[in-house]
Amino acid sequence: MSNSPKTFVSACLSGTALLDDVDEWVETWHESPNDVSLDDYLGFSAEEGALWAERPESLRFIVAAHRYGKPVETILQSRDDFALAARASDSAEAMAVLAWLRQTNRL
Repeated sequence: MSNSPKTFVSACLSGTALLDDVDEWVETWHESPNDVSLDDYLGFSAEEGALWAERPESLRFIVAAHRYGKPVETILQSRDDFALAARASDSAEAMAVLAWLRQTNRL
């Protein structure tokens, strides 16, 4: 376990976890006695955690933001690169999250 990634995001980035594994990570966090917030356990900032809680489809963009060292908003705003960076199935999904960020004054 010492060589295992410490957060869900780092596990995704190292290829040892898939986006679909997030529910298992949340379940493990709930079952484990710990003094770490869920955001910290998953490797999210507080803003990323709030975004994911309200818009679960944003997970791929959160992980892509960590991969490229950029804010989630930057990943979503980049019309040419965001689909590749986040591996979105189509641009409509990214655009929906981006529109929601604007609507809620988070962008």
